[in-house]
Order: sequence, then C-alpha cells, then structure tokens
Amino acid sequence: MKKLIVLLLFLFPTNSFSKDLATWGVVGTSCQDALDFTKRFGRTGESALSSAIQGFLTGYNTRIMMNNISGKTSVKARVINRLSTKEVTALILSQCKVRPNDSVYIVLIKYYNTLPFAKY
Repeated sequence: MKKLIVLLLFLFPTNSFSKDLATWGVVGTSCQDALDFTKRFGRTGESALSSAIQGFLTGYNTRIMMNNISGKTSVKARVINRLSTKEVTALILSQCKVRPNDSVYIVLIKYYNTLPFAKY
C-alpha cells in the first residue's frame, strides 16, 4: 500500500500543477506548491520530494559531465553528494520558504552552482 501511495505522489504533481514547464514532477512546480505538497503528505511527501531532487541533480550533473567529456563545454560536473538527500531536501525547503514564488528547479540549480567541481 505504501508503495502505491508513493507512486501516486509522483503522478500527482505532474498532472495537477502545470502544462509547460522545463521539468516535471514536484521539482517542476513552484516552491509554494512543493511546500504545500510536503505539508499535505508529511514524511511521504518529503520522501517523494527527496527522490525527485536526487533525480534532478543526477540528471543535471550527468548532462553537464557528458557535455564536458565530449568537448562541447569546459564546464565540469559537480560533487552532488556532499550532503545527504535529507539535508539537501531540508535546505531546498528552507529556500522555498524564503522565495515561495520561485520554481523548485531554479532553487536546485542555484544550490548546484554552490557545489565543488568533481574530479574526473
């Protein structure tokens, strides 16, 4: 049953909040929507948000790394696991409380840009 609830949480934001976004799911919503989502669904909502954050950062970082390795850019990937997913989620939620009209993915990109460069 718990797995079904988590699955539904991933589907809920995609269909309910938007049409034309740069990213889907909870990270594609406004900070206020993400705050409402975690308030409504409690720990399960935070867990869903945490998974979405992890997926976004991994995908974003991978794309940057692939562009760097292929010579398309000199920008290097970042070390994205300096904090635990729980800590990153708490940090993003605290930033969202300050700027509720921002998109979650914009807050994530700003966070990403503070991370040290990876060595590869």
